[in-house]
This record gives sequence, C-alpha cells and structure tokens, in this order.
Amino acid sequence: MQFVYNEKSGNDALTIENDSFVHIFKARRTKIGEDIFFRNLEDDNIYRYQVLEINKKNAVCKLFDTKKDREKKLKEFNLAWCVIDTKIVEKTLPILNEMGVKRIFFVYSDFSQKNFKIDFEKLKKILIYSCEQCGRADFMEFKLFNSIKEFMEKYSDFGVVDFSPNRIDKFICKLPQTWMIGCEGGFSRSEKELLKNQKIVGFDTDNILKSESAAITIASKILL
Repeated sequence: MQFVYNEKSGNDALTIENDSFVHIFKARRTKIGEDIFFRNLEDDNIYRYQVLEINKKNAVCKLFDTKKDREKKLKEFNLAWCVIDTKIVEKTLPILNEMGVKRIFFVYSDFSQKNFKIDFEKLKKILIYSCEQCGRADFMEFKLFNSIKEFMEKYSDFGVVDFSPNRIDKFICKLPQTWMIGCEGGFSRSEKELLKNQKIVGFDTDNILKSESAAITIASKILL
C-alpha cells in the first residue's frame, strides 16, 4: 500500500475508523508515534501524519508534513466504453486505473443489455483500493451516455476500435485522446453509419478480442 485514502486528508487531525482502522491498526499493527501517508485524491499533495492515540474502534492522527509530489502526465487517454456486464467492468477497472486512464465514458449502445446498471459508488470504492495499491494520486472520472448518438453530440474528436485493416501502430503519432470500444457483438449497422467518419482502427491480430481485452490493449498502446 502506497498511501491511505481519506477525503479529509490535509486537516490538522484525522480520525481513522472502519475499514481503514482495521487495516492500519489490526492488520499492519501500526503503533503510536509511527507515520502514515494519506491522500484525498483531489489535490497534488501527500500528507504525512503521526499516530497520537489508538482506541478500540478508532485512532487519531496529527498532520506532520505536506508534500506536493504529483507531476503532470505527458499523455492523456479517455475510454468511451459501450456498456457491458458490470462485473467485467469491475474486474477490469483496476488495470485501467493503474495504466492511468483519465476518464471512462460509459455509453449504452444498441447491443448493450439495458439491465446492466453502472454502480458508480461501487466503482469509486474499487478505485480507492486500486489507487492505494498502485500510488495513483487522482480519481478517474466517469460519465454516462444513453446512446452513441448522444455521446457524439458532445464529443466529436475520437477514434473507434473495430475490425479494420488500419493498424493503430501506423497512426500512433496522430491519435486522438479518446477511443470508443464496442460491447459484445460490436456495433450495429446504424451505429457503424454514425461512426463511419471517425478514425477506425484494428489490432494486428486475426482473433476477436473481448470488449475488456480491447480496452486494455488500446490503453496500453497509448499510455505505456
């Protein structure tokens, strides 16, 4: 664990409770006087606190030092991801978070099952744990769109990953920051018509990638 998330990080004192308390003081057996590093995932700072007291269900820490240590990223990548099974999204999210994906636009496409509902609170909890482990200092952003058409009304500069002889490696220096990935079954005919003027690329493989595999692949090619 690189740090502990607490939305009140930066205050003179923090009261540590619930899961964080169990992990820090029961599992890691942190003692009075030891240092703990916190982030709020909103600013650029990492906060060093010292443990003042440990009680049965909570602990109190005092702010000792503040350090600004986040540098601006050279690359930015946004994923427009047509909605798939949310269980798969939850399993894939930590990988995308570690890579540094800035935003995920969840888009309901024609082949998305409408009973899949995005639980943003659950996704936030997954992100918190992922950030604590990998050291990422900011929250990934989420937005939801009811259709590809609705998404295109707000965003026009994006690429599309689909079956195409155009290989992404040939265009790597001129790529947009946002890429759209289809769900199971890909894009419908009407959606392909909507997307025909976008930059459409494929990967150097004859195999059909799952939606989550395509998302990880495009993110890694641009960010890593």
